[in-house]
Amino acid sequence: MFNPTSKGQPCSVRVDGTPRRVTVQVAGLAAGQQEEQREVRGPPANKAFDKDGRPTKALDGFCRRNAVTTDAVTTRPDEKGVEYVWASVREEGRPAWAVLGEQLPAVIAGIAFPKTMRWNSQVAYSRPIRWLLAMHGATVVPFAFAGLASGSESWLLRNAPETRVQLPCAEDYASAISGAGITLSIEERKEAIWVASSELAASVGGRIPDDARGALLAEVANLVESPVPLLGSFDPSFLDLPPEVLVMVMKKHQRYFPVEDAASGKLLPHFVAVPNGRLDEAAVRAGNESVLRARYEDARFFYDSDTAHPLESFREKLRGITFQAKLGSMLDKSERVEAITPLLCTALHLSPSLSAAAQQAARLCMADLGTAVVMEFTGLAGIMGRHYAEREGLGEQVSMAVFESVLPRSAGDQLPSTAPGLVLSLATRLDSLVGLFAIGCEPSASADPFGLRRSAYGLVEALVASNTDLHLSTALQAAASVQPVEVTPATLQQVQAFVVRRLEQYLVDRGAPVELVRSVLEERGAVPALAARSAAEMEELQAGGQLEKVVAAYARPTRIVRGKDVDLEWQVAEELFESDAERTLWDAFKQVDAQVSSDMSIKAFADASMALIDPLEGFFTNVFVMAEEEQLRKNRLGLVSRIARLPEGIADLTVLPGF
Repeated sequence: MFNPTSKGQPCSVRVDGTPRRVTVQVAGLAAGQQEEQREVRGPPANKAFDKDGRPTKALDGFCRRNAVTTDAVTTRPDEKGVEYVWASVREEGRPAWAVLGEQLPAVIAGIAFPKTMRWNSQVAYSRPIRWLLAMHGATVVPFAFAGLASGSESWLLRNAPETRVQLPCAEDYASAISGAGITLSIEERKEAIWVASSELAASVGGRIPDDARGALLAEVANLVESPVPLLGSFDPSFLDLPPEVLVMVMKKHQRYFPVEDAASGKLLPHFVAVPNGRLDEAAVRAGNESVLRARYEDARFFYDSDTAHPLESFREKLRGITFQAKLGSMLDKSERVEAITPLLCTALHLSPSLSAAAQQAARLCMADLGTAVVMEFTGLAGIMGRHYAEREGLGEQVSMAVFESVLPRSAGDQLPSTAPGLVLSLATRLDSLVGLFAIGCEPSASADPFGLRRSAYGLVEALVASNTDLHLSTALQAAASVQPVEVTPATLQQVQAFVVRRLEQYLVDRGAPVELVRSVLEERGAVPALAARSAAEMEELQAGGQLEKVVAAYARPTRIVRGKDVDLEWQVAEELFESDAERTLWDAFKQVDAQVSSDMSIKAFADASMALIDPLEGFFTNVFVMAEEEQLRKNRLGLVSRIARLPEGIADLTVLPGF
């Protein structure tokens, strides 16, 4: 809809969408194009006129094309000094409706969707297009798209007394749609749904869980354009089922908002559904309750079927679930995770009791994939495993580790909080990464069918969040040792580089400057938790100004030896020192070198390195490194080279600004 401009009114664009319509409202659009006067270059002057100065056919053609007479043209040189014919051409502005009518089909066709469909035309779109409304003021913008002609009619709610409305002008669109009970703004729909649903929940002493305000609210708001929430109920006997099952059915299958007790947080036998438009409330409530009851009856049947058997008995069903053709079934994967677990426990120095819990949980962590509940509600994997383990009395550590083996499931999800759970989370991801890379199933630029980027991101996220120092090469070797296919050293290097790239993304996502992250990852990327701590320390040093001094201190020694033929085996000989500046620097180096280790903190390294700043300044002011005498030159290069290598294993300072 295009509203003509008033004097002094700025132009504004508003885009909205509902399940049935995509709207663009432009306010303050000019009535038409402005008239333009422009200079048009014609043929060279020597081609436009003959030797007697008469117009040639080239000039006549140029004048006809631009609707000017031969007397109206002028000649003047261009920037290269070549004489050309020029004409001043007046172009009348076209009305806005005419320009828009030419452009709108391409604009509509240019809207991209992840999935499209075809109906009675050759146009592919997200859904069939039923009508086109395009107006500039009171004028219809004429065009055709997908076999439809634009007009001044819009469709309203299907269940409304009047299902269509004729608009006299574009300015009436917003009021006509609003008057029909349709809310164009997605944000306004979300807010209206949340407020009304919360009030309904409060009427029974409950509340809508906060996590429903995210993806569920966004999905529901995109399913309706005239939201009318209503409160429904279900048989309280269903509350005997795990609450996660009940909530999963409501949210994923029915798009209902669950209602929990405002005081205790326990699930109440109520829900909020959001129909589209005013309907027979009693009939709609009864229909929704009936559908939910049938769903819960199914869930109860599946649950009773599962609980009749111990959790471990479902492992055998994993044999029929393929993980990947070359890597076997989910049972094969489960057995590999079970084999990786003790190796990781050893690497992380877990106590015997924690190792035993991890080992017991490793055998059960995928068993729930064979249960009826999880086969019906796949999003409950891990959750039902924990529930069944608790029900069997396997203990808190084992039950929690079974659940945490699937964490994190998505961005922003909770992370493993126990050592056994962390081990299983790492083991499942390491097995997938190493095995799938080994058979050539690594992600491409456009596809990641096994979600390996998410797996690697989750792996480093879990390590960093738990502050667990685990060397990636150790972890990857553990996973490689149990694979059914050959895993070459090159593959392990490829996987490690892939994981480190995800670590870089994770640290940058948390707000760390990318140059500091890359500096740390060059030396410490193989230990994600250490790298994360180091990046944080680098930020603090940069903010305090100390990092700049340390970078400057190491920059000159590094530049001196860069490209030089330095004997790395050279032992610095004190007897070859000729000045106090050399001796002072050598003493300072020995002091710093004694404190430096590959696992020290960045702050400790920076503090130790401050002892080099003044000696380095005195050395480069008073000593010529590239002396003509070979032994002297080698000794000085050896000293400078050893100083330049001090940051190795800590940070690559050469990638930082100012180096």
